[in-house]
Amino acid sequence: MKMNKAKNKTVFLIVIWVLFYIFIFSFLLNNSYGYLDPDFGWHLKTGEDIIKGRQVPSINYHNYIMEGKTWVDHEWLMDAFVFFLYNNFGYLAVNIFFVLIIIAVLFFLNVFVFKNFIKGFSGTVIAIFFQTLGIIAMAPHLGARMQEITLLNIVILFFVLHHYNKNKDYKILFWLWPLFYFWACVHAGFLIGIFILFFWLGVKLAEKILNEFKLNGLDFNNVFTYRYILIFLFFSLASVLLTFLTPYKFKLYSFLSGYKNTYYMSHIQEWLGQHYFPFNYWQLIYLAIVATAVLLAIFFSIKKENNSFKINLWSMLISVFFVFLAFKSRRHFPLMFVVSYPFVVSMYTYFLGLPKNSVLRSSVVKKICFLYFAIAVMALSFLKLSATKFTTTPFDSFCGFYPCQAVDFLRENSGYGDLNIFNYYGWGGYLIWVLPERKLFIDGRFPQHEFVGHTIMEEYYEFFDKEKIEKKLNQYDIRLVLINEGGQKQKVRWFEKFFFGVDEEKLNNQNNDFKEYLNNSNYWQAIYSDKVSLIYLKSL
Repeated sequence: MKMNKAKNKTVFLIVIWVLFYIFIFSFLLNNSYGYLDPDFGWHLKTGEDIIKGRQVPSINYHNYIMEGKTWVDHEWLMDAFVFFLYNNFGYLAVNIFFVLIIIAVLFFLNVFVFKNFIKGFSGTVIAIFFQTLGIIAMAPHLGARMQEITLLNIVILFFVLHHYNKNKDYKILFWLWPLFYFWACVHAGFLIGIFILFFWLGVKLAEKILNEFKLNGLDFNNVFTYRYILIFLFFSLASVLLTFLTPYKFKLYSFLSGYKNTYYMSHIQEWLGQHYFPFNYWQLIYLAIVATAVLLAIFFSIKKENNSFKINLWSMLISVFFVFLAFKSRRHFPLMFVVSYPFVVSMYTYFLGLPKNSVLRSSVVKKICFLYFAIAVMALSFLKLSATKFTTTPFDSFCGFYPCQAVDFLRENSGYGDLNIFNYYGWGGYLIWVLPERKLFIDGRFPQHEFVGHTIMEEYYEFFDKEKIEKKLNQYDIRLVLINEGGQKQKVRWFEKFFFGVDEEKLNNQNNDFKEYLNNSNYWQAIYSDKVSLIYLKSL
């Protein structure tokens, strides 16, 4: 009888999770088809070049200002695989592939927290709540995007670290070697992985030292001896060395010098900090939840009446660090979610308590919750899928955001083909795929790349400096300009005006000195315009 009851309970929970993942699948697929990533075009083109040329790219052919110079494609393996999917199975297969990566991340995170921190129906409620909130907050960064593979690799890395921490079995560390070699071939996020390795090592050393002081608020059940620390150091260093055996070898790290200049972080929407408008309130809510978990953990660890509580120093410190990164740049929010999720779930499970007489433990309440949950999830999943605008031709389906008709105009007027063109930064990746015969000024592959004493991004923005426009256009012998029309207005809510002082009129009426110069110059003439783009031609 007890066995049947336990089996029914297990089936009950499995059904809940299956329904949840169905909803997540439909939500992510709808989100993925909701926009076209600006970099997707150059990723496809690079993947095509890799497969056809049977080698990783090393020379830049797409930008006339950097033509013939070397570049490193840190996502070369992902680019090749995604092009293979797109070319053989279509855009749907590409989107499903990336959706499944995120579902795998969520699944493995749940396996981890259920094995170590939570259980049963109440644990399921907590896990589903935080994962749903996290997915909604991450949505702007998810889709057909190469960086998603880093999220999965981080989860795998955490499994290895946890197993070694718990069992002190060095054999598990052999998994680090293929992981980091693969990671270094698919995304530059492997650097985050290297940082995590040595951050973990530093925490274990700190625990070793702090253990001498017998601090009651810290968990010292798994203090490492120097032998185990040295073993981990050896495997970590070997993992780093293996990244030098990828096709790019030492050049893989050549881009690091460019990241000391953070200009791009205040000029590219995704890299902006949380304090920039427009605000992502879902991310701010989740960041507040993680910060609260940290504060509560510290409070209860030092509270004298609660000496049974012990802080997991590693989980707390790595969460704090990534909260800082996610606040500094929104692009880091998905990393923060993955890294902090086990800590957040464990903390809130502990603090909520959920005693034996909790309403969530009632069988009647469980059945009612399950009924509502099942109906709501199936309805929402159906609505999301039915609202998804499936397309097999993404580069023709987002013409409200990309210069589709302007590209047709340039194709039809082949006489402009040999003229240097200055293009809007956000369209560079798109143009590399749809108009590969044209060499561009800039695209999204290396905004932080060093160029003439600063970065390419800074050089690009000098064209919008009223005092330098004419000089820059002449410097690069630019005869064509393709820029966005700029007709879309940003909406500002009343409370954003009242509490944060956001000026909607000022925001939407910033003087475009570059466009004004072109319109008033005797040398430049607008030869094409639509609701999205403008093309100017310089007369001789």
